[in-house]
Amino acid sequence: MPYININRLEIYYLENEIKGTPLVFIHGWLGRSLEWIYQLNHFKSREHIILLDLPGFGKSNKPNTKYSIEFFTEVILEFLKLLGYEEAILIGHSLGGMIAQNITIQNPNLVKKLILISTSAISQSIKKKVLLFWVNIIFKLRYTNFLKNTIKRINSTNSENSEVKRQFKNALKIPKSVVLSTFRHMTSKLTKNEHISEISQPTLIIYGTEDRIISESMIISLNNLISNSVTKLINKSSHRVLVENYEIVNITIDKFIKE
Repeated sequence: MPYININRLEIYYLENEIKGTPLVFIHGWLGRSLEWIYQLNHFKSREHIILLDLPGFGKSNKPNTKYSIEFFTEVILEFLKLLGYEEAILIGHSLGGMIAQNITIQNPNLVKKLILISTSAISQSIKKKVLLFWVNIIFKLRYTNFLKNTIKRINSTNSENSEVKRQFKNALKIPKSVVLSTFRHMTSKLTKNEHISEISQPTLIIYGTEDRIISESMIISLNNLISNSVTKLINKSSHRVLVENYEIVNITIDKFIKE
């Protein structure tokens, strides 16, 4: 299995051998690299692609640490440095999109283009102590219900179909401490959010119109903050638009990276 050691962390990743600027796919919360399976199948024979499991998720190490946007940013920057890449096209879904924005802010020369899927600049803040108290109670007493309900909201259905069950099974493999820490940081203000308007790279924002996690107003706000951005709305798609309408998503990405 392909692993790379970053500050004593074993990070799992997949990479093909096609030359060119790599498309770096960054998955979302409760996800893993194979959430991008339809993009992997579409691009693997034509583009240089890299998929990785973020620390705490999938097959990567799961250290006892703070899973902040900054932590993930540092890991991916070191990851690309060790692989020897000075330029990349970042593609981030949900949490991965927040990380991709932060990477672009911190190292703009690295990012050739930016693709953000079902993500935002700011999520609803849970920094108030009362809200954090109740989040901790829910995680301790009703953790499995919390995961099930969250996964249903991420998808386009409230029923427990085979896909929801598969995601739930994978989510149970993630340590509770990782899930809680990531959730806390993901739902607070994005690190260095005041600098998002400085992003000048060509940016594509993809959004499913039936997303129950990210609102359309959040997408509009993100589009307004990043001046050199375009938005692609995809009808009848949830937060997992990259799976539910992968053909449209892939065609849209294809067109954007070739412009």
